[in-house]
Amino acid sequence: MPIGSSTKPSMHALRSLGRLILLLVVTAAPVRAAEQATPVISADAFERASFTVSDAIATGTFGPLDGVAGRPHGWTVDVASPGRRLWSVQLAIPVVGPVATGDAVLISFWARADRSPPEGVAGGIIAVENKTPGNPKLGLGGFTIDGEWRRIDVPFLAGVEAIPDKAVLAFQLGERPQRLQIADLTVTNHRRSVRLSDLPRAIIHYPGREADAAWRRDALARIEKHRVREFGVRLVDDAGRPLPGATMRARLARHEFLFGGTIKAEFFKPGDTSWQKYRDTIDRHFSAVVFENDLKPGSLEESLRDDDDHLRWEWTAAAAEWCRERNIAIRGHYMVAGVWGSFASRDRSTDPTLRDRLFDHMRLLAEKAGPFVHDFDVLNHPVGWSNPPQTVRDVLGPGFYADVIRSARRLTDRPLWINEDRTFNPGFQQEHYVSCVRELLDAGTPPDGIGIQGHFHSGSLVAPEEMLRVSDRLASLVPALMLTEWDVMTNGDEELQADYLRDTLIAAYSHPAYRGFLMWVWWEGAGWRPEAALFRRDGSEKPNGRVWRELVSERWRTDTSTTADTAGLARFRGHAGLYDLTIEHEGRTATVQHVLPLTAPPEPTTVTIRWDAPP
Repeated sequence: MPIGSSTKPSMHALRSLGRLILLLVVTAAPVRAAEQATPVISADAFERASFTVSDAIATGTFGPLDGVAGRPHGWTVDVASPGRRLWSVQLAIPVVGPVATGDAVLISFWARADRSPPEGVAGGIIAVENKTPGNPKLGLGGFTIDGEWRRIDVPFLAGVEAIPDKAVLAFQLGERPQRLQIADLTVTNHRRSVRLSDLPRAIIHYPGREADAAWRRDALARIEKHRVREFGVRLVDDAGRPLPGATMRARLARHEFLFGGTIKAEFFKPGDTSWQKYRDTIDRHFSAVVFENDLKPGSLEESLRDDDDHLRWEWTAAAAEWCRERNIAIRGHYMVAGVWGSFASRDRSTDPTLRDRLFDHMRLLAEKAGPFVHDFDVLNHPVGWSNPPQTVRDVLGPGFYADVIRSARRLTDRPLWINEDRTFNPGFQQEHYVSCVRELLDAGTPPDGIGIQGHFHSGSLVAPEEMLRVSDRLASLVPALMLTEWDVMTNGDEELQADYLRDTLIAAYSHPAYRGFLMWVWWEGAGWRPEAALFRRDGSEKPNGRVWRELVSERWRTDTSTTADTAGLARFRGHAGLYDLTIEHEGRTATVQHVLPLTAPPEPTTVTIRWDAPP
């Protein structure tokens, strides 16, 4: 199909998507300054690509493609039995040209499915990454295909610089049985001569995105049922006398629901005004925050030494006080990680001090952060990304997680949450997470809540109805859920990004088990995926920032007025949280703050008014 044309998804194709993503159809935008684009893979790189298979049954061959005019050669990848990971079947091509952070890069290729999975559609993920510790990503994108040859375009802004002899483009195809043919791969770097939106890209749709989707109508009705309630406020003066006929404006200052995002303590340095817009945005739009790194194992310890350029306990304490003054809740992230990492290295798995070091951090975190946090992530990534899981329990024993929760209960009275990634996606990660929760329940050490991370990209957009189904499953185990880490990369499609945030917010807020929704990236200049941000570096809002404002800060932030009856009782319907109540009566005015929780008793709350204005 030539560039510039597009197709609409057939109903058959949409049905074949099942519960998950996705449909890609080709569109195009004019590419400006194309003469400045340079190839970043060699002319014969695709032919010489490295094909690898692990824990899967698959073959990959480069050769003639029968009956394909204009593209006589390409790769045929046949996944007879999928593996445990996307990268269980991988086709990797070296990136040889320079790519700097922030460069606009366009991947283009032609592909078709010679055989699709029995359920769903064929496709995979394209990861451009440096083969260095952590595999830092330059870009990431997904694609799906059917039996027709189609051109696929995947643009991205490079998140990191390409390291010579380390950067590769990898087609990761290992999670589904399929037979694909891929040809005519080009990768061009347009540097900063174009905006990402100027490059051609595939249009992505997920089930439930439609403007009149029935699931969304039902979810909005559930929000009115589960999140909005009638509050009764009995207004009396300081002598206990009712104030009949008083007018009361009720404005929700902070949601009880934890709407928020990550923060970095260094942006709260005393006397530093360079991040004032960042702090003002938090104050305007959030009811909760979570330190991205400052309280993690290793980072907290480093901050207390006061010799790091980015981690200082003084800044963490200043950020905590700033939040306290504004009634913004802080989540404590985190006590113990299940996966191996820099603090608990697999290379040191035989270290007899491993258990003690993990518990030492727990004690230190409870001591230092316990006074100001709302809750703790007691276990972060208890499952991880491997199948079967490869975690510290392999060394410390199957009962280690239960021991962690027992110890944490002795250290703090704050609620304890567990937290894992890819929970919405069907597959081994969700199943292992459910099994982990059940093991904790069987051990008599239930967590207080189940955290669900949501790090999405355009190749992994889970349908909202599937999110709700998985939420029901988890809430049947522990009836408190939270979207703890949310971001989505859409390779420049800001409207898709905005729509997906809208639908995820509505889905979560509509489910009575959810207690919060926290963005992991919300400010372009702070976070691991700048493209995922709600606000640009100058503080201006993106389309997804507009969605957050319109829903969280306007539609779901009650601002209403009412009049007290003859007994001084004022009633109104609103969302739960901390209210500014402004009362006027007989020429006098007063404003008080009062918490009106979702679980408030049906009896009216009595609020005593002490007047600011004289009669």
